Amino acid sequence: MRPRVKQHIDSDSQTPLARVAGSKRRQWSIRTTDLLCAAAIIGVALVVRLVYLSEIRSIPFFDQPVGDARGYYEWAGRIAAAQTFRDWLGDTSFYQAPLYPYALAAWFKIAGDGLTAIRVAQAILGAAAAGCLGLATSRMFGRSAGWIAALMFALYPTAVFFDGLIQKAPLGAMLLCAMLAAMTYFTRGRRLWPPALAGLLLGLLIITRENAIIWVPVLALWALWGGRDGRSRLTGWPAATALFVGLMAVLVPVGLRNFLVGGQWSVSTFQAGPNFYIGNSLDADGRYRPLRVGHETPQFERRDATELAEQDLGRQLTPPEVSRYWMIRAINDITSSPLRWIKLTALKVLMVINAYEVADVESQVVYADHSILLTVLGGVWHFGVLAPLACAGVVLSWRRRRFLWIHYALIITMAAAVAMFYVLGRYRYPLVPLLIPFAAVGVVRAVKKIRRHNYRSLPSAGIAAILSLAVCNFVPVHPTARLDASAYMNLGVAYAMRNESGDLARAARCLTRAVRDNPDSAEAHYNLALALDQSGDIQGAIRHYQAALQREPALLYADYNLGVALEKMGRIQEALAHYRRALQINPADADAAAAAARLAGQ
Repeated sequence: MRPRVKQHIDSDSQTPLARVAGSKRRQWSIRTTDLLCAAAIIGVALVVRLVYLSEIRSIPFFDQPVGDARGYYEWAGRIAAAQTFRDWLGDTSFYQAPLYPYALAAWFKIAGDGLTAIRVAQAILGAAAAGCLGLATSRMFGRSAGWIAALMFALYPTAVFFDGLIQKAPLGAMLLCAMLAAMTYFTRGRRLWPPALAGLLLGLLIITRENAIIWVPVLALWALWGGRDGRSRLTGWPAATALFVGLMAVLVPVGLRNFLVGGQWSVSTFQAGPNFYIGNSLDADGRYRPLRVGHETPQFERRDATELAEQDLGRQLTPPEVSRYWMIRAINDITSSPLRWIKLTALKVLMVINAYEVADVESQVVYADHSILLTVLGGVWHFGVLAPLACAGVVLSWRRRRFLWIHYALIITMAAAVAMFYVLGRYRYPLVPLLIPFAAVGVVRAVKKIRRHNYRSLPSAGIAAILSLAVCNFVPVHPTARLDASAYMNLGVAYAMRNESGDLARAARCLTRAVRDNPDSAEAHYNLALALDQSGDIQGAIRHYQAALQREPALLYADYNLGVALEKMGRIQEALAHYRRALQINPADADAAAAAARLAGQ
C-alpha cells in the first residue's frame, strides 16, 4: 500500500473559485470582500487620475490639443459631423489606427466634444483597466498578487499621465488588460467564449495599436497548444477557431472598408514602411525623426511619405506602394551597413528597457512640473523600478513556466516590435500591464518566503533584480536633457499659440531652456526666434534664425522669416537674398515669391 502523504497547498496558487469552496455563507462573505477590495482599488485609481487632471488644467496642452492629440481630435470631429454613411467611412485608406478617433466620435455624439469630459472618461477607462489587470493577475498568481497588481497600475505615474492625454494609450491599455483577463478565463475551463473574446479584444487592440498584430501568431499558438500547464481541457482547433472568429470579426470589416474607399485590402494601416525607415535609416538614432526637417507634426507624415516617394520614382503611388518604397529603402540602408544597424538595434533595445520615458510631443517631464502628484509618484514608481521587480517575479514564479510561457512571449515580442521601429514611451507602454503581474507576484512570494524563513530562490531573484536595476537605470542611452529640450520646445510653442495673442513671455522662457539644453536643435532656435520676433526683439530673432539655418540650411520657412526680420531692420539686400533662398528650398512659397519680387523692383 502506498503511504499517504500530506500535500502542502500554496493558497496563493489557487484560483479564487477554489478558495471560496464551502458553505454558501462563506462564499458570500468572501465574494463581498473581493468586490469591496476591487471597488476600493478602482476608486483609488479614479481619484488619483481626477486629482491629476485638476493639477494640470493650467498647462496650455489641456485645452489646446497638439501633435497626435490634435490630429485625433480633428479626425473624430470629421467623423462625428458625417452626414452620410460614405462620409462616415472616409475617402482614403487608413494611415493611422482608426479605433480611437471613431471611439472619440461616438463620445462626441453622446457627451459633446469638451476636452475635460474626454479626459474624465479616459480616467474612468484607466481605473477600469486597473481592475481588469487585478482580475487577470489574481487568476494567474492568486488574490494577494491580484490586488497588488491592480494597485500598482492604479498608481503607475505613466499610466496616470497617458490617461490624461487625448491619445489612444488609455484605450489600448484597457483592451490589453481585458484581453489578459479573458486569456486567464480560457486557461481554467472548457468554454469557447474566452478564446473568442480574447481574439475580439486582440482585433480591437490591433486597430488601436498597430504593432499588436505581432501577437496574432503568438495567441494562435497558445490556443492550439493550450494554456494550462500544457494540459488545457479545451485545446486545438476548437479554441483556435474561436480565437480566429473573434479576431476576424474586427479585422475583416476594417479590411473591407479600406478596399471600398481606397481599392487596397489591408486589415490595419499603411504606415509600417515609413515608420520602419525612420527607425532604421542611416541617420536613425532610435527616436522619431520626420522625413522632412521641420515637419514634426502628424498632419505632414502621410503627405511627406507619399510626395517624397513619388518624386523619387516619378509616378503616382498607391498607399501599399508608398509603404513598400520606404521599406525597401530601409532594407537597403540596413544591408549597406549591417554593423551600424546591429549597434542601432542594440541601442533601441536599451531604450526600450531604460527607465526614461522617451516623449513624443507631450512629455511626462513637462506635466510633472505642473503636478505634485505626478512628481511624487514618478520619483518612486517608474519603469526602472517595475522592470527589476518583474525580473524577480519571473524567477520566483519560474516553476510555473509551462503555464506562463504565453506571458513571456507577449513581453518579448512586444519589446521586439518596439525595437524594430523607433522608441517612444507610449509605444513601449503595453509592456507595463504585461510586467506588473510578475512584479506583484515577486513582492508576494518574496515576503512569504522571508516570513517562512524559506530563502530558496531568493538569491537568484535578488541577482536578477539588481542586474535589471543597473541596466534600466544606470546604462546611458541618450542624454535626457537633450530629450527634455524637445518637450520644453513643444510647451513653448503651445504657450506662443495660446489664445489669440499668445503668452510670449512664458513661450520665450520655455524655448530658451530648450536651446540651452540642446543647442544643436535647429527647431528650438527657430521657434525661439519666432517668439522673440513676435515679442519685438528683432535682433534676438535674427540671431536665432541664423543659428537655426547654420544647423539646418534647408529648414522650411526659416529663410523667409529671417528675410522679414532683416527687412524690418532695413537690411534690404540681405533680406532679398534670404527670400530667394526660401524660393530655392520651396518654389511653391507664394509669400517668399511676392516679397522677393517686391524688393527686386525697388
